Amino acid sequence: MADAPDFEILPAGEMRKKYGLTVNNRQTIRLDPVEVPERLRHLIPIAERFGISDDLIRADFIAKALPAELAELRRMVQEFAVPLDDWLAGPAADGPSFSAEYIAFTCMRMAADGC
Repeated sequence: MADAPDFEILPAGEMRKKYGLTVNNRQTIRLDPVEVPERLRHLIPIAERFGISDDLIRADFIAKALPAELAELRRMVQEFAVPLDDWLAGPAADGPSFSAEYIAFTCMRMAADGC
């Protein structure tokens, strides 16, 4: 008999309930400014707030955020789209591993796209 796979497929709501994938269980994100391009460092507080790597927790966080917070997120990501692209789609995107900062900024952009 073959081993069971290391994953399971469930609807998002069931995954949230079963594994506690909600904003209440979100990890605190602390980013090192040295790892962020200087022209984007002022976005660190936003990336620490919205740069949640888990899709379900990020979606829950967005659903519970204030409209003004989401508008500010979208505005800042849009305003700094070019330097974000320069970093996130530049040489750093080649991996093989990614810094916590790179991941948080990438997820911040996904949050902005999803709200």
